Amino acid sequence: MTFQEMGLSDAVLRALEEAGFSEPTPIQEQVIPLQIGHNDVIGQAQTGTGKTAAFGIPLIERLSPRQRDDGKHTTDALILTPTRELASQVSEELRKIGLYKSLSVVTIYGGVSIEQQVRTLRRRTNIIVGTPGRVLDHLSRGTIDLSGVGHFILDEADEMLDMGFIEDIQSIMQSLPEKRQILLFSATMSPEIDRIAAKYMSQPSTVSVSSSNILVPRISQWLYKVKSWERFEGLCRILSFHRPELALIFCQTKRDVDELYIQLHERGYKAEALHGDYSQHQREQVMQKFRNHELDLLIATDLAARGIDSKLDMVVNYNVPENPETYVHRIGRTGRAGREGLAITFVSQEDYRQLYAIEKLIKIRLQYRDLPTREELKSHRLDFLQMRIEESIQDAESADYAELAAKLLEIGSPIEMLATTLMVAGRSLSPQISVDRQHELNSENTGAEFGMVRFFLSGGRTIGLMAGDVVRTVTQHTKIPGAEVGKIMLQNDFSFVEVPETWARHLLESLPSFPFRGTRINLKPARAREKVTRFRDFRNNNNQRSRRPQRRYSNG
Repeated sequence: MTFQEMGLSDAVLRALEEAGFSEPTPIQEQVIPLQIGHNDVIGQAQTGTGKTAAFGIPLIERLSPRQRDDGKHTTDALILTPTRELASQVSEELRKIGLYKSLSVVTIYGGVSIEQQVRTLRRRTNIIVGTPGRVLDHLSRGTIDLSGVGHFILDEADEMLDMGFIEDIQSIMQSLPEKRQILLFSATMSPEIDRIAAKYMSQPSTVSVSSSNILVPRISQWLYKVKSWERFEGLCRILSFHRPELALIFCQTKRDVDELYIQLHERGYKAEALHGDYSQHQREQVMQKFRNHELDLLIATDLAARGIDSKLDMVVNYNVPENPETYVHRIGRTGRAGREGLAITFVSQEDYRQLYAIEKLIKIRLQYRDLPTREELKSHRLDFLQMRIEESIQDAESADYAELAAKLLEIGSPIEMLATTLMVAGRSLSPQISVDRQHELNSENTGAEFGMVRFFLSGGRTIGLMAGDVVRTVTQHTKIPGAEVGKIMLQNDFSFVEVPETWARHLLESLPSFPFRGTRINLKPARAREKVTRFRDFRNNNNQRSRRPQRRYSNG
């Protein structure tokens, strides 16, 4: 069945074509006719099946623009999502589908000014997309009237229940009029979801798209067996070999996210981190970079990454998730809209139990692959360099280098000069494969590496300060790029951070102190007596326990 055969209006068909929708996905084929036919629908489908358009297309089709002077503050449709990011994503897709119908879509969630949202809600509103907590806030204030809602949609219901929103959802659903259409979408079905459906839905039609049907055709799922201390090196080899334009890396904890963020920055990758300690403003800054493709990599926890799926060509499970459904949610973010996707999972011996549960759920036996060797990486990098050169031969700007080329040929043979030039160019094509470089410390100074200045911070692990906090604070309050922040050393009551000499005065003038969790941290140039002993790399001592473990961040 095509979109045209579904009887959609010309306005919706035109918007779908411009948005790149060519043909319906399996869940869209099933849900759209049911929703247009006024049925309640339960859709069991994972992230990546096209479920947003499945409920968005018929919703836009059935609604008409509100008049600005109709004097009503009601809304036609309410969509609940578990996270702010997913609310924004759903709103954006609805606006694309409704481009030629002049419908009003309002997004409301916490972490931003509620007064601004109130002013927006006073205008004509066809569709409200929001998170449960903020929708309840508006209901209690009387700034949302649900008496006219004809369409109510729960998106990723299982995620909302996992986050503890069950009471909020029930309170909102009790405010709906008796005559309404309800659609519920969830990757997994639980007794709680069954109870909600039985209590609030009227003879719902059930649509199910199995994980085995949606994951295999478009997503390559590769496993790499590594020891815990080999994980980071393995990740760098994978990234250097595949060169993803946009990849999402999942970690289990906030600390894991921060540490991986620092390590990848030190390798030269354009990366950002995201977890629950970020403010809404920080999250929006990171997400803006992510959507604009100013990043190569985003490192995040599962909670922080909900709703993120900006045309990813790779998803990496840096740790195997405990819950097999989480694995499905993670990898469903790649391989969308007919594109090929790649899901990488690093597996250690202690992960076999979770891996078995994942394979049982998706009904696929996942295959192990070998990490690229250094020789393979070298060959791949040279092939890539050759391709770049061939593509640039006709580039007009290449003529600017003709004079330099002539001068180089005067001091050496063509082969020598070309080989040297390729070597220099090749170094900039990818981050380093290894940073096991040792730097000598000068015992007569602060211990900063050559060309760097070390600064003392009057706070450390005791107040919860982590390396990622230091980098974010420096980059947000100064003009120093994150990649320029050097070695960070954390102790219980104080810390050190290094920046290049060219940025030292700027840092001192721009950030003499900063607040952190109720404590003001002072920053000043380190003195020789404040330098600390070089910490032994934890990766070489993973079998030894220390009462006060210290993490060394090498700046290679």
